[in-house]
Amino acid sequence: IDVAYRYFATPARKFIIADTPGHIQYTRNMVTGASTADLAVLLIDARKGVLEQTIRHSYIASLLDIRHIIFCINKMDMVNWSESVFNSIRSELAMVVRKLNIHDAHFIPISAKYGDNVVDRSENITWYNGKTFLNLIETIEIEKDKNSDTPRFPVQTIIRPHTSEFHDYR
Repeated sequence: IDVAYRYFATPARKFIIADTPGHIQYTRNMVTGASTADLAVLLIDARKGVLEQTIRHSYIASLLDIRHIIFCINKMDMVNWSESVFNSIRSELAMVVRKLNIHDAHFIPISAKYGDNVVDRSENITWYNGKTFLNLIETIEIEKDKNSDTPRFPVQTIIRPHTSEFHDYR
């Protein structure tokens, strides 16, 4: 499973989405896709809450100096649009955000299946007063000085021989 890139534009901005795999065995692919990102979007299943992979991906985003993270708590329809479920997940994520020193984190309750809070404001999540996902990504102010003090060179893999015949090959 590789990174899938999608390109689109709105009247406000142009976007490149790097859709990266979430499973642990594809972490390297996730790092590759995230290595040049200005913003990370992490989807959290409202039924399952914060999982190990959510924390892992948050950590990787922080490590790669991605300064803007949007946590989309998805499948709100599956938890009956519950504000308390959203608040519980948001509280747990807020602890992760503080621990990783992420300065710009956003939390949006969505139902991707039905489009709630994705493009248009949800009629089912009336307790949420924040921006929709599209409005947020169109208006978020991206810092321009990324990695100015700590430049990085992304490396996807290192190939090493499995025999002693070419022991110095890299």
